[in-house]
Amino acid sequence: MEREYDIFEKYPDGSLLWRAVVTGRDQAAAKLHELAARTANEVQMIHVSSKTVIAVLNAPQAKRQAS
Repeated sequence: MEREYDIFEKYPDGSLLWRAVVTGRDQAAAKLHELAARTANEVQMIHVSSKTVIAVLNAPQAKRQAS
């Protein structure tokens, strides 16, 4: 059974907007990349059940350097 992942867009004020739920890691990653190409905002793929952030794209430069 494949996991479900939620895709969120994070706005500069810190608010999150849910964009999609996708079944399967590969499909969710593809959706994340698709959304990242359409926005300059940070986008996140999260496995909500475990509260795990799986991937982040378009993260602000300072955040990427801190990781």
